[in-house]
Amino acid sequence: MERRRTGVDRTASRVALAASVASFVFVALVAATPGSPFTPILPSEPAGPFRWLAELVGLDGVHGSALAAVGVVAVSSAAVAFVLVLRECRRETISARTAIGFAIAYHVALLFLPLLFSRDVYSYAYYGRIAAAYHANPYVATPANFPHDVLATFVGPKWVDTPAVYGPLWTQVSALVTRAVDDVGTMISAFRVIAIAASLATVFVVAGLVRRVRPERAAFAVALVGLNPVVLFQSAASGHNDLLVALAVVFSGRELWATAALALGALVKVTAAVPLLLWWVAVAARRPRGQRVRTLAPHLGLAAAFALVAAAPFANTEDPTLGAVELGSHEGWLAPSRFFRRVVDAISGDVLGIVPRIAFAMIAVAAVVLVARAVWRRRLEIASALVGASWGWGLLCLMLLGPVLLPWYVTWALPLGWLLPRVPRTVLIGTGLALTVSQWTSEPAAFGSAYYANLLVGHYVITPVVIGLLGWLLLDLWRRTRSGAPLEDEPDQVPAAAGDR
Repeated sequence: MERRRTGVDRTASRVALAASVASFVFVALVAATPGSPFTPILPSEPAGPFRWLAELVGLDGVHGSALAAVGVVAVSSAAVAFVLVLRECRRETISARTAIGFAIAYHVALLFLPLLFSRDVYSYAYYGRIAAAYHANPYVATPANFPHDVLATFVGPKWVDTPAVYGPLWTQVSALVTRAVDDVGTMISAFRVIAIAASLATVFVVAGLVRRVRPERAAFAVALVGLNPVVLFQSAASGHNDLLVALAVVFSGRELWATAALALGALVKVTAAVPLLLWWVAVAARRPRGQRVRTLAPHLGLAAAFALVAAAPFANTEDPTLGAVELGSHEGWLAPSRFFRRVVDAISGDVLGIVPRIAFAMIAVAAVVLVARAVWRRRLEIASALVGASWGWGLLCLMLLGPVLLPWYVTWALPLGWLLPRVPRTVLIGTGLALTVSQWTSEPAAFGSAYYANLLVGHYVITPVVIGLLGWLLLDLWRRTRSGAPLEDEPDQVPAAAGDR
């Protein structure tokens, strides 16, 4: 039944949308301010309408820790406004059409902002130049081998002597970008356009899917991706390739098309291999026992063919995994596994810190196995909602149990959030909100005091919150798989509209 909006509903939705617009502009003004805490080192000073507005309101006169404090208020206001919008979308007082319109406007506005929060795009470009300009293998050579490159002053210090950790397809895309343009600013703009386009495409694909499956959740599903500050500022404006993984995850069509999309996503970033494996479990489970191998064969062959074409130019004996092992060796400052490693190291005198790393990896594998088992048990009733929800569970567990936790990792599972039950959906949204406010400064040297305060809050506030969310998620997964409860949120669990009787 269509929701009948009352005067209170209209007021609440207008307040939520107004808060969303105001917070977006607030963050954009801080981002466009010269010397902003949100921007990494840039090839040129930011320009455009937001820079002009920032000067008009006097933000260019605020510096140092004071500007960092303004930035914290800005991202916090964006998080609060997003919660208000999400609530109204869930109550169906904001339409899907309105949510899509705002998402389009925000994504277009991102084009007028500088690079935000991360130097990863410089690494993308550097690895592309190693392949395209220096004709070397970026999975063996590192930026340090080419110290006089135009990108040498921009790449992050910890990545200077690190070989490529991204999928071979993405490295080929990076090589194409760097062949097409030489200017650093233009390179970065190209990667940002790719990310923004992928994010907006994901919004449209999600909107189409949810309208066919559960139209009452259309606005919520669109807002979860398209109006989310962790997507807009931490992912799209930063040019992250994780948004291509998100797009691959929501691709729909015939069975082989889904395999093709997920395989290509995994060749951009290996994390898409989790939904790909769960997809193959669902494909096999749907068939009678004697037909499973024959059914899976073309899926495996197609994925292998894509992998061979993408990886062949970079094959080597020094790193045959093409960055996968290298990526697993890194550790992020907000990851729950790091927190427990530090605790165990402190207790054992730096002897047993490896134990939590191994334990978290084993738990991640066990969690994905539990999800796959739950899908297999329902082989007689596997529908698209179950498949999508299983992917969301798998990606959530991978994100929270992995050795690195970064804001743009949330984008992997966000397009599937509308399919998840209350607990994993809340964990997904909560993690995104926590990571939205997790980065106060992009350049520690420019904001020493603020960066130190950021570390303290991250280690002793944000990480414990994420650990609590992780525990809640694993407990719910364990209960569901033991009791046979569905992995997906069933339609009858959606709260009835206030006007429906």
